[in-house]
Amino acid sequence: MPVGFHTSIQGGISRAIDRAVGFGCDTVQIFLKNPRTWQKTPISRKEIESFKKKRKDAGIEPVSAHASYLVNLSSPSDDMFRRSVDLFMYEIDLAGCIGVDYLVVHLGSPGTKGKDFAFGRILEALKGVRRCAEEAGIEILLENTAGEGFTFGSDLSDMGRLLEAIDGTMKVGFCFDTCHGFGAGYPMRTAGEVEGLVRTIKRYIGLKRLKLIHLNDSKGDLSSHIDRHEHIGCGKIGYRGMRAILNHPLLRDLPFILETPGMGGGYDIRNIRVVRRLMGEKRDSSCSSFFQSPASKRETA
Repeated sequence: MPVGFHTSIQGGISRAIDRAVGFGCDTVQIFLKNPRTWQKTPISRKEIESFKKKRKDAGIEPVSAHASYLVNLSSPSDDMFRRSVDLFMYEIDLAGCIGVDYLVVHLGSPGTKGKDFAFGRILEALKGVRRCAEEAGIEILLENTAGEGFTFGSDLSDMGRLLEAIDGTMKVGFCFDTCHGFGAGYPMRTAGEVEGLVRTIKRYIGLKRLKLIHLNDSKGDLSSHIDRHEHIGCGKIGYRGMRAILNHPLLRDLPFILETPGMGGGYDIRNIRVVRRLMGEKRDSSCSSFFQSPASKRETA
């Protein structure tokens, strides 16, 4: 089972591979640029070649990238929609240049226009970037949401309908985020609930389309529609649910990417260790002690 985390590209994209190796990861996810700006930042040929060499030497597979947060493929604004498609296409091309396998994208919000409007917009956007994605040799992964506001993608039946409409026209798969799914109303706190979740994904999405899992605990309750990630085992899903997800026979061979709080900081390696333990080691560290800072431990000693 490939396990990794979303890491910064500060200092150059090749540094992401260094961080992944240092934390004992098998896979990694990155942003291709600052995800909160429209600015298009090129990557030098030297840095691209360094990234590819380090990745090959480390055996990091697969590598995924996450599209900018500003991309809104459901936008009711024609100007915002055009800017979103243009930026998305730029990131697709960039992903192809560095050899990324998957580009994950949130589908955005249609505002008060509703699901059918969003459905049409997204199909139009994907049609517009189809040739670019084929030339780049990457697979676009559509990610589910927690259902905050008017965001599209919290209902797995909607995601399945969208993927079915695209099927055969371009290479598109599905990325399931556990925090988002839990917030949207899909329980996964026990082995039985995870089994039910897998059946639901199989029914609406199809397991062959499920290519990547964002493994995040949730600060929000079930069906809260709150998108707030928590450290592995420390949220409302908990250790029991995380263990069931990681060890389910139809999920365990998929790549798992952690997007836990403080991405790129000292907690990443701790979350990776918790995941490794839940995958098979006999003893788990409790959340309260495992995520304490050294200062906190001294205070409670």
